[in-house]
Amino acid sequence: MLKRFSTALLVPTLFVLGCSGESDTTPQAAAEEPAAPADPAAVLESVIDAMGAADVDSITLSGTAWRIRNSFRQTHTASPPWPERDEITNYRRTIDLSQPASLASGETFAQNLFLEPPVAGTYSQYVAPDERRWGQQLEIWLTPWGFLEGAERNEVALETATADGVDYTVLSWQSPADQTAPSGLRYTVNGYVNANNLIERVETWVEDPFMGDMHVEARYAGYRDFAGVMVPTTMEQWRGGGAIFGVSVSDATANPANVADLMTPPERPAGGGFGGGPGGEAPAELAEQIGDGVWLINGGYVALVAEFSDHLLVVEAGQSEQRGEQILAEVERILPDKPIRYVVNSHPHSDHTAGLVPFVREGVTIVTHENNVDFLDMALSTPRTLLGEETLDPQFEAVGDVGVYEDETMRVELHHIPNLHSDGMLVAFLPEAKVLFQADFTLPREGATANPFVVALAEYVDEKGLDFERYLAVHAAQVPQTKADLMAAIGQ
Repeated sequence: MLKRFSTALLVPTLFVLGCSGESDTTPQAAAEEPAAPADPAAVLESVIDAMGAADVDSITLSGTAWRIRNSFRQTHTASPPWPERDEITNYRRTIDLSQPASLASGETFAQNLFLEPPVAGTYSQYVAPDERRWGQQLEIWLTPWGFLEGAERNEVALETATADGVDYTVLSWQSPADQTAPSGLRYTVNGYVNANNLIERVETWVEDPFMGDMHVEARYAGYRDFAGVMVPTTMEQWRGGGAIFGVSVSDATANPANVADLMTPPERPAGGGFGGGPGGEAPAELAEQIGDGVWLINGGYVALVAEFSDHLLVVEAGQSEQRGEQILAEVERILPDKPIRYVVNSHPHSDHTAGLVPFVREGVTIVTHENNVDFLDMALSTPRTLLGEETLDPQFEAVGDVGVYEDETMRVELHHIPNLHSDGMLVAFLPEAKVLFQADFTLPREGATANPFVVALAEYVDEKGLDFERYLAVHAAQVPQTKADLMAAIGQ
């Protein structure tokens, strides 16, 4: 329950350890900080009163919602805004502050990453009472009521800040001492209070292997009075500088009588869990030479290595930091006398960028399409204090329509293929080896219709007259594939 504030207070120090992940759009402390109000307890009490939250133990919200199509970092464009969305109807969310726990559900027609027809499905998000991972628990603390509950449970500090030209009073608290990031730092939550003592923004940071101290923010607007409790009718969550999820609230009930029923979680699928990555054992020999100066690194997401006279170029870094390290080690094993100068990123989706981190640590330049550079640079340059790691210094070379890397021993062409999967997609063409190496242009099963971006690649290959024999993929095919197989996908 949200009760009158009576805990000990911190000296006002808003931007404390763990708050280093802000982007240019993140609310910043004012350049010349005015004297902070002397009594955080009084401010917190006035916010609880204005929000009508003093006796709120739980709350149920209903309305409609949306989420970005495919999920964060799987979008058509790397940088926001991300306009492609899936609507969620019959949306309902219950938050039980006494546990704390949260359960949301709804119905949706979702289109998958490969543009197959939308199918009916259900939306569900459950934060269990025993969930201690900050990346999941923050879904509660980012809500106005969760934020106030956290301020009641923990020591609170007070400051002022300006965001988008608006002055705010900012309440701040940290996670309990036994709930810390890998670095040992406690997590910080800031709530931005407007002139009417209503919460307009709540932010925190969570460690992310790729994005470092990833800033997560909730924005609230359109407050309405529901039986004495002020509820924002527009809610959005932002990550990476853009909105990824939103709710339009049409009704709200504080302390619903059937809260136990509303908090009954969905049954887990057979086998446990709600999903997982691909399995399978890695081959005994990771490296496979497929031509003069050309190797594949098999096992997991496949990488291609091209050997130049005094350096190496690697296409694709793997689906995880561990896979990136494995690729680096295998390349060093087979070609110990030449440094890796470039790593080519086919496109900016999360499963094709995670392995870049160890390459960046080694000073390898990332080659990617120009549409991807701003987002990847922001993500990889973010401080990594929650992970307990040094900030990275990524270097980039941007490719437009075609990029050519060539010396007397090797030629690699990088071709931009505009398509609906990603607007920053590159494929690698090695003319001498007669190889085309691609990611996510997966050929259809026999008798099936090719998706639009496979069609886009086949038409591009035909138009440009790219001559190759082997059609190779980051997601390795079960059987060898050729240019003829690609062209057959469009009836040629």
